[in-house]
Amino acid sequence: MAENNRKKQDGRGGARPGAGRPPGKTETLSVRQVKEMRQTAERLAKKHGRTIFEVLGDWVYDTELNTKDRMPAAKLYLDKMMISVSEGGEADKNAGPAVFLPEMRPNLELVDGGKKAG
Repeated sequence: MAENNRKKQDGRGGARPGAGRPPGKTETLSVRQVKEMRQTAERLAKKHGRTIFEVLGDWVYDTELNTKDRMPAAKLYLDKMMISVSEGGEADKNAGPAVFLPEMRPNLELVDGGKKAG
């Protein structure tokens, strides 16, 4: 009879003592690593009088270096410095559709030098 009076244990998990991120610690590992990399780059830039971007730019434009050595520097610079284009962004909203139904064709008279549609 004692077993029937016991409340059934809830097995859905939930908060447990000691689980989760310590209170007040909101910095993730990736944020901490980026901060450390920036601090190191700034320290070395002061020491050598040039930023990492200046050094990388010199490699890209150094015509005495082999092209096979310059290309990775250019790729690294462009990959990290250029803004990534993502679909569904503001540019996509402003571009409008690429294919139009006949009744929805754009009026080319609005474009300087355009011919009237139709």
